[in-house]
Amino acid sequence: MKASARRPSAPALEKIATNVLAQTPDPVVRYRLLRDVLRRPRGDSVFEHARANLDASHCVQELAADQRADGGWGTFHSRSTEVKQKIASTEVGVARALALGLDASHPILSRARAYIVGIMNGAIRFPDYHEKNDRWETGMRMFLASTLSLIQPDHPLLDADRKLWREIAARTFQSGAYRAEDEIRAHAELTGATVENSYLVLNNRYALNLLGSLPGLLPRELERALLKWLWTRADGIRYLGIALRRAPPRNKPGEFDRWLASHEMLARLFPAWLDFGRAAIEWLWAQRNAQGFWDFGARSSASTYLPLSDGWRAKRNRAFDWTTRILILLQRHLA
Repeated sequence: MKASARRPSAPALEKIATNVLAQTPDPVVRYRLLRDVLRRPRGDSVFEHARANLDASHCVQELAADQRADGGWGTFHSRSTEVKQKIASTEVGVARALALGLDASHPILSRARAYIVGIMNGAIRFPDYHEKNDRWETGMRMFLASTLSLIQPDHPLLDADRKLWREIAARTFQSGAYRAEDEIRAHAELTGATVENSYLVLNNRYALNLLGSLPGLLPRELERALLKWLWTRADGIRYLGIALRRAPPRNKPGEFDRWLASHEMLARLFPAWLDFGRAAIEWLWAQRNAQGFWDFGARSSASTYLPLSDGWRAKRNRAFDWTTRILILLQRHLA
């Protein structure tokens, strides 16, 4: 694709990334630009040096400091309000590790993976309050499987979970469009859970993570029907809760972060996002400042993605963080 005023080209994105790197950003920004925008290969000396330097980041050290000996971060799904720690739950810890560029080979995520597998295998007790309803067993397993899929999408322990949620999706969209009655019937037959108007409805972020965890898991027509339905919803993806089809309010950090996180998630999981996300791509590309970077100002206190740099209050670092995040998302439209 040629560079245009509306959508970026690969050379345009690479030029912006190179401009940031020339200004000696902090370790996480440097590594993520090299890996996810410039696509430097393993074995490349510059890439390997940046990878080895990740642990020098204060953000990574903070994440490691809050990780428990068992590999988790206290509660799993519900966010802890009683214990004073930076990382509010194991789900948040894993999401934060991934945002900081860590992968399954890093000790932090390796320990987290072993912890999640231990819970799924019944060797470790799920740490959160166990709800007394017919949804809880299905929901608990979904939270665990989704989080494991973020660390290691091809883990064999996920095969049964992927098969279950693929079948639920196939039955729910068997008419070619979402039908609540078909979803209710699918759960009645497959899980026994009362799903109507609950967190188990297919637009939840955990089920979506599983449905997009391996390429080709969903037939193309089913994937497109799923995304078309998400684009019609006023609340978009459950747990993020913001419409996908409208530009976000820039003066509301929480809503902006949830809008951006929604598109990041779908761009990572589903190739069909390219057919629906063009307006988002064009809007983001148009938000560059005079320096060719992005700076959306204050970040949401609930964001698990930012900060990436150690000194967020420095305007320079803030712009580098926002620019890195946007470049990574825009790079996906070139895939």
